[in-house]
Amino acid sequence: MYNIKAVSKILDMPTVTIRAWENRYQAITPERNESGHRVYTEENLKDLKWLKKQVQENGINIGQAVKLLRDKKENKTVSLPGWSSAQSFDMQIAELFEAVEELDSAKCELLLDLYFSQFPYRMVLQSIVVPLMNKVGQAWEEGVFHVVNEHMISNLVQQRIMKLLNVFPVSADLPKVMAFCPEGEEHQLGLLMFTVYLRERRYPVYYIGANTPLEGLGELIREKGIEIVALSVSEKMVESEMNYFLKTLQTHNPQLKIIIGGMGVKESKKLRKRWYITPSESNWEDALQDVIQ
Repeated sequence: MYNIKAVSKILDMPTVTIRAWENRYQAITPERNESGHRVYTEENLKDLKWLKKQVQENGINIGQAVKLLRDKKENKTVSLPGWSSAQSFDMQIAELFEAVEELDSAKCELLLDLYFSQFPYRMVLQSIVVPLMNKVGQAWEEGVFHVVNEHMISNLVQQRIMKLLNVFPVSADLPKVMAFCPEGEEHQLGLLMFTVYLRERRYPVYYIGANTPLEGLGELIREKGIEIVALSVSEKMVESEMNYFLKTLQTHNPQLKIIIGGMGVKESKKLRKRWYITPSESNWEDALQDVIQ
């Protein structure tokens, strides 16, 4: 028998995640000792390890993974959801777009809940959320949508992704990362996607978010022992302003590594050559390794 701290250490999972899976999804049913404290069996550990693998390696949400585990225990045929690049999500995107158009936040939440329960989270983010946000952004630029429409769905998506980040354990052996958008920059979807990518790989990430002022940031980075900063800039910045921003951070932290993404720095040859990463996940690992080395 194991207590929750032992389980957390063995499986490299935060205790808060174990409790959430147990209480919210009934993933396992631990026993109680004479003092009334939870104790976990070998079978509990085996089940948690299996669930963790489905969530982290196969991209399945925990609710769906629990259902698969129950089917597996009942000797039912278990078919893990596959990733099909040819699969069309036009219907899901259209449904969400209509809800955004109607400013129906309840329906948006309901649809997001549905899609995350039906498909692996990576599929939802890349094949539904990103195309949807591009479509919403275009509608705003064309004057079809008010900025309120964009803010509503952006906030709902952000809340959903922030919940997702709490699922992944972190490794104390990996460098600490701080992710943020500079002051005046409000668009953070790309940064959130990259943060998910990092957390999947157990990087400890301090997610600060949009519109982060420079004042005091260098001191905070030093105080927290941050080794890498990840920035997203969708609005075009004057190169001299961006250079000043980065130089100020590195003045306080000479060994600080920097990763920048977003359309705002795409045209800067100097920044692209040194720190820029493309929106495509296919080059993220190479870029990350280049920064670490």
